[in-house]
Amino acid sequence: MVTATQIKGRKGGSSSSRTPTEQPDDLQSVAKAKILVALGEGEFAGQLTGKNIYLDGTALENSDGSQNFSGVTWEFRAGTQAQNYIQGIPGTENEINVGTEVSSATAWTRTFTNTQLSAVRLRLKWPSLFKQEDNGDLVGYSINYAIDLQTDGGTWQTVLNTSATGKTTSGYERSHRIDLPQAGSTWTIRLRKITADANSAKIGDTMTLQSFTEVIDAKLRYPNTALLYIEFDSSQFNGSIPQISCEPRGRVIRVPDNYDPDTRTYSGTWQGAFKWAWTDNPAWIFYDLVITDRFGLGNRLSAANIDKWTLYQVSQYCDQPVPDGKGGSGTEPRYTCNVYVQDRNDAYTVLRDFAAIFRGMTYWGGDQIVALADMPRDVDYAYTRANVIDG
Repeated sequence: MVTATQIKGRKGGSSSSRTPTEQPDDLQSVAKAKILVALGEGEFAGQLTGKNIYLDGTALENSDGSQNFSGVTWEFRAGTQAQNYIQGIPGTENEINVGTEVSSATAWTRTFTNTQLSAVRLRLKWPSLFKQEDNGDLVGYSINYAIDLQTDGGTWQTVLNTSATGKTTSGYERSHRIDLPQAGSTWTIRLRKITADANSAKIGDTMTLQSFTEVIDAKLRYPNTALLYIEFDSSQFNGSIPQISCEPRGRVIRVPDNYDPDTRTYSGTWQGAFKWAWTDNPAWIFYDLVITDRFGLGNRLSAANIDKWTLYQVSQYCDQPVPDGKGGSGTEPRYTCNVYVQDRNDAYTVLRDFAAIFRGMTYWGGDQIVALADMPRDVDYAYTRANVIDG
Protein backbone atom coordinates (compact mmCIF):
# COMPACT_ATOMS: atom_id res chain seq x y z
CA MET A 1 0.00 0.00 0.00
CA VAL A 2 1.39 3.37 -1.01
CA THR A 3 1.45 6.10 1.67
CA ALA A 4 0.04 9.42 0.47
CA THR A 5 2.37 12.40 0.99
CA GLN A 6 0.64 15.63 2.03
CA ILE A 7 1.86 18.70 0.15
CA LYS A 8 1.21 22.09 1.74
CA GLY A 9 1.70 25.56 0.28
CA ARG A 10 -0.02 28.66 -0.91
CA LYS A 11 -0.43 30.64 -4.05
CA GLY A 12 2.44 33.03 -4.64
CA GLY A 13 1.50 36.66 -5.08
CA SER A 14 3.04 38.81 -7.73
CA SER A 15 5.51 41.44 -6.31
CA SER A 16 5.66 44.86 -7.96
CA SER A 17 9.08 45.89 -9.32
CA ARG A 18 10.71 49.15 -8.04
CA THR A 19 11.89 51.84 -10.45
CA PRO A 20 15.17 53.46 -9.38
CA THR A 21 15.10 57.24 -8.94
CA GLU A 22 17.71 59.80 -9.88
CA GLN A 23 18.40 62.89 -7.79
CA PRO A 24 18.46 66.03 -9.96
CA ASP A 25 21.80 67.73 -10.57
CA ASP A 26 22.34 70.37 -7.88
CA LEU A 27 25.91 71.50 -8.47
CA GLN A 28 26.44 74.68 -10.45
CA SER A 29 29.70 76.34 -11.34
CA VAL A 30 30.30 79.49 -9.31
CA ALA A 31 31.05 82.88 -10.89
CA LYS A 32 32.52 85.47 -8.54
CA ALA A 33 31.90 89.21 -8.87
CA LYS A 34 34.75 91.42 -7.64
CA ILE A 35 34.01 95.12 -7.17
CA LEU A 36 36.19 97.95 -5.88
CA VAL A 37 34.27 101.02 -4.67
CA ALA A 38 35.92 104.41 -4.07
CA LEU A 39 34.02 105.73 -1.05
CA GLY A 40 35.55 109.18 -0.86
CA GLU A 41 38.49 111.36 0.15
CA GLY A 42 40.31 109.87 3.14
CA GLU A 43 41.10 109.41 5.88
CA PHE A 44 37.82 107.76 6.96
CA ALA A 45 37.15 106.75 10.55
CA GLY A 46 35.57 103.64 9.06
CA GLN A 47 33.96 101.36 11.66
CA LEU A 48 32.55 99.23 8.84
CA THR A 49 31.12 95.82 9.71
CA GLY A 50 28.88 93.35 7.94
CA LYS A 51 25.95 95.03 9.68
CA ASN A 52 26.37 98.32 7.78
CA ILE A 53 27.37 97.01 4.34
CA TYR A 54 24.38 96.34 2.10
CA LEU A 55 23.70 94.42 -1.13
CA ASP A 56 20.43 95.56 -2.72
CA GLY A 57 19.46 97.11 0.60
CA THR A 58 20.06 93.96 2.69
CA ALA A 59 22.84 93.95 5.28
CA LEU A 60 25.52 91.26 4.97
CA GLU A 61 25.07 90.40 8.64
CA ASN A 62 22.11 90.52 11.03
CA SER A 63 22.26 91.94 14.53
CA ASP A 64 22.54 88.41 15.96
CA GLY A 65 25.60 87.66 13.81
CA SER A 66 23.84 85.44 11.25
CA GLN A 67 24.74 85.95 7.60
CA ASN A 68 22.25 86.95 4.89
CA PHE A 69 24.58 85.99 2.02
CA SER A 70 26.99 83.08 1.71
CA GLY A 71 30.53 83.37 0.43
CA VAL A 72 30.84 87.16 0.67
CA THR A 73 34.27 88.61 1.47
CA TRP A 74 35.18 92.28 1.81
CA GLU A 75 38.05 94.57 2.72
CA PHE A 76 38.17 98.22 3.72
CA ARG A 77 40.91 100.83 3.35
CA ALA A 78 40.55 104.09 5.28
CA GLY A 79 42.23 106.28 2.66
CA THR A 80 45.61 107.07 4.20
CA GLN A 81 48.68 108.11 2.25
CA ALA A 82 50.53 104.86 3.07
CA GLN A 83 47.66 102.34 2.92
CA ASN A 84 48.26 98.84 1.54
CA TYR A 85 46.85 97.68 -1.78
CA ILE A 86 43.94 95.24 -1.80
CA GLN A 87 44.74 91.71 -2.91
CA GLY A 88 42.48 90.22 -5.56
CA ILE A 89 42.46 93.03 -8.11
CA PRO A 90 44.28 91.36 -11.02
CA GLY A 91 46.75 93.19 -13.19
CA THR A 92 48.43 90.40 -15.18
CA GLU A 93 47.31 86.77 -15.44
CA ASN A 94 48.92 83.76 -17.12
CA GLU A 95 46.74 80.63 -17.29
CA ILE A 96 48.46 77.30 -17.90
CA ASN A 97 46.44 74.20 -18.84
CA VAL A 98 47.08 71.05 -16.82
CA GLY A 99 44.24 68.52 -17.26
CA THR A 100 45.65 66.13 -14.68
CA GLU A 101 43.59 63.80 -12.51
CA VAL A 102 44.23 64.18 -8.79
CA SER A 103 43.71 60.95 -6.85
CA SER A 104 43.84 60.16 -3.16
CA ALA A 105 47.10 58.32 -3.79
CA THR A 106 48.79 60.98 -5.94
CA ALA A 107 48.72 64.68 -5.10
CA TRP A 108 49.50 67.47 -7.58
CA THR A 109 52.51 69.62 -6.68
CA ARG A 110 54.00 72.65 -8.40
CA THR A 111 56.85 75.01 -7.46
CA PHE A 112 56.75 78.68 -8.49
CA THR A 113 59.95 80.71 -8.73
CA ASN A 114 58.61 84.05 -10.00
CA THR A 115 58.80 86.20 -6.87
CA GLN A 116 56.66 88.89 -8.54
CA LEU A 117 53.57 86.68 -8.20
CA SER A 118 50.75 87.84 -5.94
CA ALA A 119 48.62 84.68 -6.07
CA VAL A 120 47.98 81.39 -7.86
CA ARG A 121 44.46 80.37 -8.87
CA LEU A 122 43.62 76.67 -9.27
CA ARG A 123 40.67 75.62 -11.46
CA LEU A 124 39.24 72.24 -10.47
CA LYS A 125 36.71 70.09 -12.31
CA TRP A 126 34.58 67.06 -11.51
CA PRO A 127 33.35 65.48 -14.81
CA SER A 128 30.66 63.77 -12.74
CA LEU A 129 29.84 63.48 -9.07
CA PHE A 130 27.32 60.85 -7.96
CA LYS A 131 26.75 57.58 -6.13
CA GLN A 132 24.49 54.73 -7.23
CA GLU A 133 22.83 53.05 -4.27
CA ASP A 134 22.25 49.30 -4.09
CA ASN A 135 18.59 49.83 -4.98
CA GLY A 136 19.60 51.66 -8.16
CA ASP A 137 18.94 55.23 -6.96
CA LEU A 138 21.39 57.84 -8.25
CA VAL A 139 22.23 60.36 -5.50
CA GLY A 140 24.88 62.94 -4.67
CA TYR A 141 28.37 62.36 -3.32
CA SER A 142 30.99 64.31 -1.39
CA ILE A 143 34.73 64.65 -1.98
CA ASN A 144 37.02 66.28 0.56
CA TYR A 145 40.21 67.93 -0.63
CA ALA A 146 42.87 70.34 0.62
CA ILE A 147 45.41 72.83 -0.73
CA ASP A 148 48.76 73.26 1.03
CA LEU A 149 51.40 75.96 0.66
CA GLN A 150 55.13 75.76 1.29
CA THR A 151 57.26 78.92 1.33
CA ASP A 152 61.00 78.80 0.63
CA GLY A 153 61.15 75.08 1.37
CA GLY A 154 59.67 75.43 4.85
CA THR A 155 56.88 73.46 6.46
CA TRP A 156 53.61 72.79 4.68
CA GLN A 157 50.71 75.01 5.71
CA THR A 158 47.14 73.99 4.86
CA VAL A 159 45.47 77.09 3.41
CA LEU A 160 42.22 75.40 2.33
CA ASN A 161 40.35 72.33 3.53
CA THR A 162 36.92 71.97 1.96
CA SER A 163 34.68 69.64 -0.01
CA ALA A 164 32.57 69.38 -3.14
CA THR A 165 29.17 67.99 -2.21
CA GLY A 166 26.20 67.34 -4.47
CA LYS A 167 25.35 65.64 -7.73
CA THR A 168 26.25 66.39 -11.32
CA THR A 169 26.41 64.32 -14.48
CA SER A 170 27.40 67.15 -16.80
CA GLY A 171 30.50 68.47 -15.04
CA TYR A 172 31.17 70.99 -12.28
CA GLU A 173 34.02 73.51 -11.94
CA ARG A 174 35.25 75.76 -9.18
CA SER A 175 38.32 77.95 -8.66
CA HIS A 176 40.40 78.79 -5.61
CA ARG A 177 42.74 81.78 -5.34
CA ILE A 178 45.76 81.17 -3.11
CA ASP A 179 47.34 84.44 -1.97
CA LEU A 180 51.11 84.13 -1.70
CA PRO A 181 53.03 85.54 1.28
CA GLN A 182 56.40 87.25 1.01
CA ALA A 183 59.03 84.76 -0.10
CA GLY A 184 62.75 84.78 -0.62
CA SER A 185 62.82 82.51 -3.66
CA THR A 186 60.00 79.96 -4.10
CA TRP A 187 56.50 78.82 -3.26
CA THR A 188 55.24 75.25 -3.65
CA ILE A 189 51.53 74.46 -3.88
CA ARG A 190 50.10 71.00 -3.28
CA LEU A 191 46.57 69.85 -4.13
CA ARG A 192 45.43 66.76 -2.21
CA LYS A 193 42.31 64.62 -2.58
CA ILE A 194 41.44 63.47 0.93
CA THR A 195 38.46 61.20 0.19
CA ALA A 196 39.68 57.77 -0.85
CA ASP A 197 39.16 56.81 -4.49
CA ALA A 198 36.09 54.58 -4.83
CA ASN A 199 37.36 52.67 -7.88
CA SER A 200 33.78 51.68 -8.62
CA ALA A 201 31.53 52.23 -11.61
CA LYS A 202 28.75 53.04 -9.14
CA ILE A 203 30.53 56.18 -7.90
CA GLY A 204 31.59 59.14 -10.00
CA ASP A 205 34.42 60.76 -8.05
CA THR A 206 37.03 61.72 -10.63
CA MET A 207 38.70 65.01 -9.69
CA THR A 208 40.94 66.91 -12.12
CA LEU A 209 43.02 70.05 -12.06
CA GLN A 210 42.10 71.78 -15.30
CA SER A 211 44.56 74.68 -15.06
CA PHE A 212 46.42 77.04 -12.79
CA THR A 213 46.82 80.78 -13.28
CA GLU A 214 49.78 82.89 -12.19
CA VAL A 215 48.41 86.21 -10.95
CA ILE A 216 50.29 89.48 -10.52
CA ASP A 217 48.01 91.98 -8.81
CA ALA A 218 47.89 95.54 -10.03
CA LYS A 219 49.02 96.64 -6.53
CA LEU A 220 47.27 100.01 -6.81
CA ARG A 221 47.01 101.59 -3.35
CA TYR A 222 44.86 104.59 -4.35
CA PRO A 223 46.39 106.74 -1.58
CA ASN A 224 44.10 109.20 0.22
CA THR A 225 41.00 107.43 -1.16
CA ALA A 226 38.82 105.30 1.12
CA LEU A 227 38.07 101.96 -0.58
CA LEU A 228 35.63 99.09 -0.17
CA TYR A 229 36.44 95.83 -1.97
CA ILE A 230 33.67 93.23 -2.03
CA GLU A 231 33.54 89.77 -3.62
CA PHE A 232 30.43 87.60 -3.85
CA ASP A 233 28.75 84.79 -5.78
CA SER A 234 26.81 86.48 -8.59
CA SER A 235 24.35 83.57 -8.80
CA GLN A 236 22.72 84.88 -5.62
CA PHE A 237 21.57 87.87 -7.67
CA ASN A 238 20.62 86.00 -10.87
CA GLY A 239 23.90 86.97 -12.50
CA SER A 240 23.33 90.73 -12.13
CA ILE A 241 25.32 93.22 -10.06
CA PRO A 242 23.45 94.33 -6.92
CA GLN A 243 23.44 97.88 -5.60
CA ILE A 244 26.28 98.20 -3.09
CA SER A 245 25.92 100.66 -0.22
CA CYS A 246 27.48 101.15 3.19
CA GLU A 247 27.37 103.44 6.20
CA PRO A 248 30.94 104.16 7.30
CA ARG A 249 32.05 106.99 9.51
CA GLY A 250 33.48 109.56 7.13
CA ARG A 251 36.51 111.82 7.19
CA VAL A 252 38.70 112.35 10.21
CA ILE A 253 39.01 116.13 10.63
CA ARG A 254 40.40 118.74 13.04
CA VAL A 255 38.38 119.30 16.20
CA PRO A 256 39.24 121.22 19.40
CA ASP A 257 41.56 119.24 21.64
CA ASN A 258 39.14 119.63 24.57
CA TYR A 259 36.22 118.15 22.60
CA ASP A 260 34.90 114.57 22.84
CA PRO A 261 32.97 113.87 19.60
CA ASP A 262 31.30 110.75 21.00
CA THR A 263 29.77 112.44 24.04
CA ARG A 264 29.61 115.90 22.35
CA THR A 265 31.11 117.55 25.43
CA TYR A 266 33.84 120.16 25.93
CA SER A 267 36.13 120.12 28.94
CA GLY A 268 37.88 123.13 30.43
CA THR A 269 38.89 126.22 28.53
CA TRP A 270 39.90 125.84 24.91
CA GLN A 271 43.31 127.32 24.11
CA GLY A 272 42.86 127.10 20.32
CA ALA A 273 44.67 123.79 19.63
CA PHE A 274 43.21 120.96 17.55
CA LYS A 275 43.32 117.16 17.37
CA TRP A 276 42.22 114.65 14.70
CA ALA A 277 38.90 112.86 15.18
CA TRP A 278 35.65 111.99 13.44
CA THR A 279 32.63 114.22 14.04
CA ASP A 280 29.36 115.09 12.36
CA ASN A 281 29.29 118.58 13.92
CA PRO A 282 28.70 120.90 10.93
CA ALA A 283 30.76 123.74 12.42
CA TRP A 284 33.99 121.74 12.37
CA ILE A 285 33.20 120.24 8.97
CA PHE A 286 32.86 123.83 7.75
CA TYR A 287 36.29 124.57 9.25
CA ASP A 288 37.76 121.51 7.51
CA LEU A 289 36.44 122.68 4.13
CA VAL A 290 38.17 126.03 4.53
CA ILE A 291 41.66 124.87 5.52
CA THR A 292 41.99 121.53 3.66
CA ASP A 293 44.36 121.92 0.70
CA ARG A 294 43.36 118.78 -1.25
CA PHE A 295 39.78 119.78 -2.02
CA GLY A 296 39.10 122.91 0.05
CA LEU A 297 40.55 126.41 0.23
CA GLY A 298 43.78 125.42 1.96
CA ASN A 299 45.92 126.45 -1.02
CA ARG A 300 44.60 130.02 -0.76
CA LEU A 301 43.73 130.45 2.91
CA SER A 302 45.36 129.41 6.17
CA ALA A 303 43.98 128.74 9.63
CA ALA A 304 44.57 132.41 10.42
CA ASN A 305 41.98 133.36 7.80
CA ILE A 306 39.00 131.83 9.61
CA ASP A 307 37.42 132.92 12.89
CA LYS A 308 37.67 129.68 14.88
CA TRP A 309 36.48 131.30 18.11
CA THR A 310 33.07 132.10 16.67
CA LEU A 311 32.92 128.58 15.19
CA TYR A 312 33.62 127.22 18.67
CA GLN A 313 30.47 128.89 19.94
CA VAL A 314 28.48 127.69 16.93
CA SER A 315 29.70 124.11 17.42
CA GLN A 316 28.48 124.07 21.03
CA TYR A 317 25.08 125.29 19.87
CA CYS A 318 24.97 122.51 17.25
CA ASP A 319 25.73 119.84 19.87
CA GLN A 320 23.05 120.91 22.34
CA PRO A 321 20.46 118.10 22.80
CA VAL A 322 16.91 118.80 21.64
CA PRO A 323 13.81 116.54 21.63
CA ASP A 324 14.02 113.96 18.85
CA GLY A 325 10.35 114.40 17.92
CA LYS A 326 9.38 110.80 18.60
CA GLY A 327 7.07 111.66 21.46
CA GLY A 328 9.23 110.29 24.26
CA SER A 329 12.03 111.70 26.35
CA GLY A 330 14.68 111.00 23.71
CA THR A 331 17.00 113.70 22.45
CA GLU A 332 19.29 114.30 19.51
CA PRO A 333 21.91 116.95 18.61
CA ARG A 334 20.42 120.16 17.29
CA TYR A 335 22.38 120.01 14.00
CA THR A 336 24.47 117.25 12.40
CA CYS A 337 26.09 116.87 9.00
CA ASN A 338 26.31 113.56 7.11
CA VAL A 339 26.64 114.35 3.41
CA TYR A 340 28.61 113.43 0.30
CA VAL A 341 30.05 116.27 -1.76
CA GLN A 342 30.03 114.77 -5.25
CA ASP A 343 29.89 117.81 -7.53
CA ARG A 344 32.41 120.57 -8.09
CA ASN A 345 31.17 124.09 -7.33
CA ASP A 346 32.54 127.53 -6.51
CA ALA A 347 33.87 127.93 -2.99
CA TYR A 348 31.41 130.58 -1.81
CA THR A 349 28.40 128.46 -2.81
CA VAL A 350 29.73 125.38 -1.01
CA LEU A 351 30.55 127.31 2.18
CA ARG A 352 27.16 129.02 2.10
CA ASP A 353 25.39 125.67 1.75
CA PHE A 354 27.30 124.14 4.66
CA ALA A 355 26.67 127.19 6.85
CA ALA A 356 22.96 126.79 6.11
CA ILE A 357 23.06 123.44 7.96
CA PHE A 358 23.40 125.35 11.26
CA ARG A 359 21.19 128.21 10.00
CA GLY A 360 24.23 130.37 9.52
CA MET A 361 25.71 132.89 7.16
CA THR A 362 29.27 133.69 6.14
CA TYR A 363 31.05 136.93 5.36
CA TRP A 364 34.59 138.16 4.84
CA GLY A 365 35.82 140.74 7.31
CA GLY A 366 39.20 141.70 8.71
CA ASP A 367 41.02 139.19 6.46
CA GLN A 368 38.93 136.37 7.90
CA ILE A 369 35.98 134.17 6.97
CA VAL A 370 33.40 134.57 9.71
CA ALA A 371 30.49 132.15 10.14
CA LEU A 372 27.56 133.25 12.29
CA ALA A 373 24.52 131.22 13.32
CA ASP A 374 20.99 132.24 14.19
CA MET A 375 21.25 131.35 17.86
CA PRO A 376 20.73 132.98 21.26
CA ARG A 377 23.59 135.17 22.42
CA ASP A 378 24.49 137.64 25.13
CA VAL A 379 23.18 141.17 24.87
CA ASP A 380 25.65 143.43 23.09
CA TYR A 381 24.23 146.71 24.35
CA ALA A 382 21.23 147.73 26.46
CA TYR A 383 19.20 150.70 25.21
CA THR A 384 17.11 152.77 27.62
CA ARG A 385 15.60 156.23 27.54
CA ALA A 386 18.54 157.40 29.61
CA ASN A 387 21.15 156.68 26.91
CA VAL A 388 19.13 157.61 23.82
CA ILE A 389 19.28 161.19 22.54
CA ASP A 390 15.93 162.87 22.98
CA GLY A 391 14.70 159.63 24.47
